[in-house]
Amino acid sequence: MKLREHAYDWLAWLLIGAVPLLIFWQNATSLTEQSVASGGPMSNAAAYPAIIAWILLGLTAINALRILAGRISQHSPLDPTPTTRLALIATVLFVAYLLCLGWLGYYIATPVLLTLLFAMLGLGPIASLAGAVAATLIVAAVFEGLLNVVLPLGIFNFTLFG
Repeated sequence: MKLREHAYDWLAWLLIGAVPLLIFWQNATSLTEQSVASGGPMSNAAAYPAIIAWILLGLTAINALRILAGRISQHSPLDPTPTTRLALIATVLFVAYLLCLGWLGYYIATPVLLTLLFAMLGLGPIASLAGAVAATLIVAAVFEGLLNVVLPLGIFNFTLFG
């Protein structure tokens, strides 16, 4: 197996494989410090992320074995495709969103991200903004109003349904 042929496959494998490690690290540090990483299902905020992390680890192990065994018939192309730039910009926007979410809060950061993503997908400015606001409010109503989940409040300490 040539490493260069599967360079993007290995890069994707590394990125997806890093997510479970990040989840385990967060469970062992911040969630443990908050005393919400143990106990029953209702008090253990780390249980669900840990389950997802173990599933991701299993999938990354299977994918690594498939790459090593040459079971992937088509390797990812090294040349960028027409959607590569769009995917990179969306990834950068999402990372920026995650970094700003705690500071700006859900009600500020989410409509901005969604407006930009909808515009990148080809919607007009008014449709992008309206869709972003509607999606933000629907998700907030479900999580805050129905599921009693506290969304990040940010510097304005703002909530609608909480």
